[in-house]
Amino acid sequence: MMWQLLRAGITRPVSTLREWWAVYHYRQAQEHLRTLPEPLAEGQLRLACERSGRPPEQAARAVAYWMEDAPLRAVARHLRPGVTDLLATAKQKGIRLGVLSDYPAEKKLQAMHLESFFSVVLCAQDARIGVFKPSPKGLAVMLAELGAGPENTVYVGDRAAVDGETAFRAGVAGVILGEPSGRAGPGWVGAPDVPALRALLAI
Repeated sequence: MMWQLLRAGITRPVSTLREWWAVYHYRQAQEHLRTLPEPLAEGQLRLACERSGRPPEQAARAVAYWMEDAPLRAVARHLRPGVTDLLATAKQKGIRLGVLSDYPAEKKLQAMHLESFFSVVLCAQDARIGVFKPSPKGLAVMLAELGAGPENTVYVGDRAAVDGETAFRAGVAGVILGEPSGRAGPGWVGAPDVPALRALLAI
């Protein structure tokens, strides 16, 4: 993404700087909204516009491009080794799989050729959710969609402070991918890589 930003900055430096200023504040607004008791996802763009000085239509275009479209060129190349095989094995065993993201995930899953493994894909901006993690609301909606109970659900994320807390609040077992084995917190344990995750899940 940094390489794409530099290339864009060479050909159109002023507009690229303005776009990234809006995107920066969009991300900062997300972290601010996480701290509220009931953070409404719809307020994220409004806060980004207020802080960056960009009109809503310009900020929305910048966010759509840099956060949804531009990353598609890179996500497939950076897929963790072993993920596809893990998901295929889980599906073969009849394990129901879902994705819960703060942002729309469908295009990214398609870019990585993973969309066929998941029966439910949700994000914070969905009307049924409307709040960011670590609110447990999204995970509660996910469990209802999958027809699963907290006692037989494992939630895998990559940020202990966000995903681990989400699992804890939802009352499900959490695994934080990228954290060392043996490291744990309220509601989660660490798995440094996909092989470690497979061993932990016994898949």
